[in-house]
Amino acid sequence: MTEAQRQTVLIVEDDEGNRLLLRRFLENERYQVIEACDGPSALHLLGSHPPDLVVLDLGLPGLDGLDVLRRVRRNSGVPILVLTGTDREPSKLECFAAGADDYVVKPYSLPELGARLEALQRRGQPKPPPERFAYGDLVVDAAAARVQVGDKVIALRPKELMLLAFLAASPGRVISRAELLEHVWGSTASWQEPSTVTEHVRRIRQKLGHRPGDCWFIETIRGLGYRFAVVVPPPSEADRFG
Repeated sequence: MTEAQRQTVLIVEDDEGNRLLLRRFLENERYQVIEACDGPSALHLLGSHPPDLVVLDLGLPGLDGLDVLRRVRRNSGVPILVLTGTDREPSKLECFAAGADDYVVKPYSLPELGARLEALQRRGQPKPPPERFAYGDLVVDAAAARVQVGDKVIALRPKELMLLAFLAASPGRVISRAELLEHVWGSTASWQEPSTVTEHVRRIRQKLGHRPGDCWFIETIRGLGYRFAVVVPPPSEADRFG
């Protein structure tokens, strides 16, 4: 493998000993390694020397790991493996909702971390989201500002369309109200009530024909936010036995 073919990993870790251990291991695994010891330095390197993979510790000075993760996900699909000291379920969900691709709890096995990075490397960077999505009977054409369910054209207001398109671009990913406020409204919870998102979701569901108790298209994840999730209808009796 030539120097140009080697994958570059950015290690973001404030503990110098852990960072050195990771660097030696990854260089031994034939990666090129660049390092950052805090959040602002990590964001600078991501802009000036874009890596192929990122190993990101959550407990960082200057800007914590979750904030770094959210900022990176605004314009980059680089695979990110998160390191954290807790195995609590809410913390895991928060990481994945913010855009993490994988999650390792300290203390961790270096061979396991290496195997997870290899898996992320094989997956590669996700493609930029398309402007047109089709899920079952639902078609969202953000470029043409058009939404259809079957043959019916759904009249959505601009913010409703932007919200639906943003959720549909990442099916299965839990997205917080704060992230939706930031990306759809260009605002924050300190300037605008998160209930704005809740109300717009309610209107979208109503216009798309959402039935109470059904998570078709937009699912509420209590305490975390929303997830775009198309539920396939159960087979009819004729399909089941025919």
